[in-house]
Amino acid sequence: MYHLNGWVNQVSKEDAREVGPVYRVLSQDLYKTGFHGEEIGYRQDEMWRSKSRQFSKDADIVGKIEESRRTSEKEKLPPLKKTGFFVLRQSMWSQIDEQDRRLVVKLFSNSGGWIASLEEMIAEEYASSFASDRPLVAFTVLTKENEFVTWVKQLRRGGLSTENFVFYILGPDNTFDTYRIEGSRGTLGDDFKTIRLKGNQTVAEIDSKFGDFGGEFSVKIKDPVLAENEWFCRILQCFSIMIAYRGDIHGKIDKGFHLWQGGKKFPSQDRNEVSLLANPRKLTLKTDELEEV
Repeated sequence: MYHLNGWVNQVSKEDAREVGPVYRVLSQDLYKTGFHGEEIGYRQDEMWRSKSRQFSKDADIVGKIEESRRTSEKEKLPPLKKTGFFVLRQSMWSQIDEQDRRLVVKLFSNSGGWIASLEEMIAEEYASSFASDRPLVAFTVLTKENEFVTWVKQLRRGGLSTENFVFYILGPDNTFDTYRIEGSRGTLGDDFKTIRLKGNQTVAEIDSKFGDFGGEFSVKIKDPVLAENEWFCRILQCFSIMIAYRGDIHGKIDKGFHLWQGGKKFPSQDRNEVSLLANPRKLTLKTDELEEV
């Protein structure tokens, strides 16, 4: 059965939902080169694999995670401190044909414990893009906080709108909170803001700074309750990393449509992607409840 890891108590604090200054910063820094501390040393990959089975043999450490947080707006936001790193599964991205690529990124703590995973959903992308006549990104997020699969989908809102993505997370008593991630206008780089449906407030912002080879993607949480919610924060962390790869994903989908229509190449689903489509009711419903659906 599932658990919400404190989320029920957090969302009940409606008196604390006033959006204010930045309460938490999560920085995802994409390395410029392949030489960095986590991979330097003899048998370093084997060491990480011994700490977590999520660290696969094709995992390449491509960036670090830094964090800063405060519990009150009266406190001063402390300097960023390294809290982990993230990997890219190279066998599904750089080591295969461009049209067969599937983005899979995993986040780990400093000690090597798994935190979250981002997995691109190829079939959903093609279906949504076909309906919208425009390449659209779709991915799922898995986190250590619960057993749920969170879908993050790019949607088309209109010819003049910026990029838009949507996701939701569960609340108490079968409620849920819905969020829209939209591109910010008039900014340098690929910046986004996250808007909560209830109150229509910007509860988080994502600042992107691209370098020659890498990039830094900073998530700034402005809602004091959401700053404490790991589920919400992991989703935005994964989204921020995806920003660096979405141009390649758009290009892959656009080219894939022409190849598919011409009968030259047919996309397929990885078995791990298919597994994310499995019936979840066996995990969330009791045996007697299955008779009612």
